[in-house]
Amino acid sequence: MPGAANDPYEVLGVPRDADQDAIKQAYRQLALRYHPDRNPGDGTAEERFKTISEAYATLRDPALRRRYDTLGHAGRGPAGSQPDFSHVDWRVIFQEADIPMDWSRRGGVPTSGNFVFDALFRGVTTMFRQAGLLPGEDREVRAKIDLATARAGGNKRVHLPGPLLCSACRGLGRDAGGVCATCGGTGILARGLDVDVKVPARAGHGTRLRLAGMGGPGQPPGDAYVKLDVDVPATARLEGRDLVTEVYVTPLEAARGVSTSVLGVRVRLPPGSYDGQRVRVAGGGVGGDLVLTVRTDTWRGLGRGVLDVARKAVDALRATPAHAGPPDRRGGKGR
Repeated sequence: MPGAANDPYEVLGVPRDADQDAIKQAYRQLALRYHPDRNPGDGTAEERFKTISEAYATLRDPALRRRYDTLGHAGRGPAGSQPDFSHVDWRVIFQEADIPMDWSRRGGVPTSGNFVFDALFRGVTTMFRQAGLLPGEDREVRAKIDLATARAGGNKRVHLPGPLLCSACRGLGRDAGGVCATCGGTGILARGLDVDVKVPARAGHGTRLRLAGMGGPGQPPGDAYVKLDVDVPATARLEGRDLVTEVYVTPLEAARGVSTSVLGVRVRLPPGSYDGQRVRVAGGGVGGDLVLTVRTDTWRGLGRGVLDVARKAVDALRATPAHAGPPDRRGGKGR
């Protein structure tokens, strides 16, 4: 027979033939008595609070109670008397203490509408999450990406704040080599973790990327969400997923037509373009289109043309093989 410290009947102080009402009442009284916020800094009270909640979880469930009664008192050893709490819905456990909670926000702090009870349970939420008795908290971080990454996709390194479940050992503290080197055997990364996030092509401003199980520790662990902010130049603006800006051309270019680059996108303005004309380039935005307003301005148009020439020269140099040397101007073969 298990000792009193592990006997749910002894923990709750109820007889073995106690009905559900008596068990629930005993749990409610003890839960309020040993709540950590009523015993600040008292580690014994915190452990007691956890123990009485586990005892109630055992006795309120007919299957768990029957298993304990049968295996725990049939001399089959302590292994048979230890209930499995991995599938217990702790939200129901707390609600059955006659403290109605609103758990509508996954991973959030429960609320009852009663200030006193809310204050009590807000402080204990962290303790239960770390003990694996509550769902982990969802986290959100923001990450800034450039236009090229938003259009074509790529990797972005972000920092996920701690504490969070160790991704190397999944919170077990051990791996194939023994003690987990990533978390030092704690199963928790207190300082968080730097991870590379895969950004999909045509990711829009405000896109949220979900990293399952990489939020706060708990059972199950929470999720992490990376919210993308697209770094748009000061000369442009976002309208939904469309990127809106202006392009400057000389009057001659407007009359003849011109090919130019605008924010990394090749644009062909047709002959007869005019000041104030709107041109839409499909797929040139941030998950949408590039929308241009043509502006005819001699000096700014010339300046844009100079930049086009310089950009083409840089592209040509990048395309030249690194081993290619200068041409032999003597007419013979180089030695």
